[in-house]
Amino acid sequence: MRKLLALAVLVLVAGPASATVYNDATGDLHDGSGSGSDFTGFTHLDISSVEVTNDLTNITFAVSVVGDIQATDWGKYMVLIDSAVGGDSAGNGWGRPITMADSDYWLGSWIDTGGAYQIHSYDGAAWGQDAQNAIGISQFTATMTMSLASLGVAPGDSILFDVYSSGGGGTDGAIDALSTGTPSVLDWGDPFNTAVPVKYDVVPEPASLALLAMGGLALVRRRR
Repeated sequence: MRKLLALAVLVLVAGPASATVYNDATGDLHDGSGSGSDFTGFTHLDISSVEVTNDLTNITFAVSVVGDIQATDWGKYMVLIDSAVGGDSAGNGWGRPITMADSDYWLGSWIDTGGAYQIHSYDGAAWGQDAQNAIGISQFTATMTMSLASLGVAPGDSILFDVYSSGGGGTDGAIDALSTGTPSVLDWGDPFNTAVPVKYDVVPEPASLALLAMGGLALVRRRR
């Protein structure tokens, strides 16, 4: 019983769940050499890192870039997620030339006109929009927070995902991608496929674990 109590106190002191930060190479936008477009001046499309956190209810993707996303506000920041068996390997919720094997959800965000993001899901035959939510915007970061349930996941599950930056054109591709440290595409409309997605484990927050431990302690006391 004392060990269980100690565990509960230790977990409570631990505080909120720590974030998982995925760093991306910077300066990896295509420079126009050989062919294609020179993207190097669009530093608001150069992903520097993505921070993912969750509690028992919500999950947050914070996409950070090199340039000021408010000063140049036409950037689009998007996430493809594989959270279940099956999914789409040939498309996404916005119909852009970006793919990832077995994709189930698409988060598509924009900064201009007040900013927002959409959640699209794949039903086995087509993509459909589920929701549109407010987006968090700072000088260098776009933040999307949504319920775990809206992505079909719960604490203890794992997801595969990739994050992309793109332009304002409906056919623009992934100018930068978290999953690669080399130029994603040579020109605006070029297709990009995520070959090796990133993994995130959805974890219970420490405070919830502490409550579970305290509940177990109470049960032990009652039995005694």
